Amino acid sequence: MVFISTGSAIASSVGLTINDYGLSLGNSRYNTGIRINAIDKHVGEVNGLNITLWSPGDNPNFIMNGLAVGLVAPAADEISGVAIGGIAAAGDRINGLAAGGLGVGADRIAGAAFGGLGVGADRIDGLAVGLLGVGADTIRGMAIGGLGAGGDKITGFSFGGLGVGGNEITGLTIGGLGVGAQTIKGLAIGGLGVGAEDITGVAIGGVGVGGKKIEWLTIAAGGIGGEYISGVTIAGVAIKGVELRGLKIAAYCHATERLNGVSIGGLNIAGELRGFQVGIINIARNNPWPFKALPLLNFHK
Repeated sequence: MVFISTGSAIASSVGLTINDYGLSLGNSRYNTGIRINAIDKHVGEVNGLNITLWSPGDNPNFIMNGLAVGLVAPAADEISGVAIGGIAAAGDRINGLAAGGLGVGADRIAGAAFGGLGVGADRIDGLAVGLLGVGADTIRGMAIGGLGAGGDKITGFSFGGLGVGGNEITGLTIGGLGVGAQTIKGLAIGGLGVGAEDITGVAIGGVGVGGKKIEWLTIAAGGIGGEYISGVTIAGVAIKGVELRGLKIAAYCHATERLNGVSIGGLNIAGELRGFQVGIINIARNNPWPFKALPLLNFHK
């Protein structure tokens, strides 16, 4: 049966359909089967295969289930299945797989998204890969950006060729140059450095690690600095903090107010020592003379 529809809201369509099932050519509002159209505009629902040749018009209520292929960019209010665009793929909600030659954009992506340049969304649940970058308010899963990845809240695995930045990062984070956030929980590795207001877990910086509060294991080839540093801290050059707790190993270790634990290095300085200093010169300012500065070992209960 050949069904032809026309109207002011949508363009004409022609196809071999029965009750909107079958092959539709043109801007049909509903179709289940195969639909081929130049420009999608004011579409209702398509189930199956939808092929478009140009950038879409306004589709505020378009529900696409199945495979959407656009020479330029398939777009819908909600896409469930697979969306592939020569330039981009877009939707308010994308559930499944989306790929765009330049990028993928949506309010929410659940599944996997691949953008030639980038992927952007309010929320990403799953895998997002962008040649240049990935950005979202919330990322849960895996985000890989050739240059960088950023989000207000990142949970899972995130990698940025240059860096990763966010407000709260939880999980495994690797930045070619660095990782920066307000809060980092988990494992963070920065080629040059890692920095955050609060770091809990393992932080490894090629040059340095810095934060207001650093806990657990921290390693840097250069220096580590913060107000409160606890756990095991190892630096090639220096460790400096207001309060140091745990084991500290560096050529220069300086607790401006208090060291509670053990510091091992060439020069160890503590405003107030509660523990041991092992090194060439060990200064504990709360010790009485002549024990404020001692070679090899200094201690205070």
